[in-house]
Amino acid sequence: MSGLAKTEVDLSLQHAVLGLLSVAPASGYELAKHFEQTLPRVWHAQNPQLYPVLSKLAASGKIEVSAQGPRNRSTYALTPAGRGELRHWLVEVEPDRTMRSEVYLRAFLLTFALSAKDALEVLDREAKVWQRERDGLASFIAESEQFVAPHDSHMIAYDLTLRLADAMLGWCDETRRRIEARL
Repeated sequence: MSGLAKTEVDLSLQHAVLGLLSVAPASGYELAKHFEQTLPRVWHAQNPQLYPVLSKLAASGKIEVSAQGPRNRSTYALTPAGRGELRHWLVEVEPDRTMRSEVYLRAFLLTFALSAKDALEVLDREAKVWQRERDGLASFIAESEQFVAPHDSHMIAYDLTLRLADAMLGWCDETRRRIEARL
């Protein structure tokens, strides 16, 4: 047993932090910037969530303060126990595949609660959001490919996100056809 807190969000954030620290030691500020700039499409974390997680990981021996900088800025490093926990989580623990998403809930309720006209408006709005997301991500990937290897973890995660956006656009089109066929 890992000994880490067992709330779903907290646990995933702990593993995200362990994963980032497996690349290189970092301060809480640097980790927050990493979440904000490179991981927002993969895992969202806010600063107030991050510092308690760093404290828990340090208390459990998964990370340690490797350097103390100006203004009491701590740099954290992964310990062997943290590396072991990360490996265990990646290799042996099945992820929670339960889909809890407001988008999916709305999809489920779309034709129950709305007229066909309203449902089509919702679908159009949803398609525009996913198209914007897809276009922005495709552009970001194209720019990043000049600097990042295709097997890099970031590129693999961005590719998954791009494919999910494509799937959502396909779903919007197909659902539109189904609703229009009922009219």
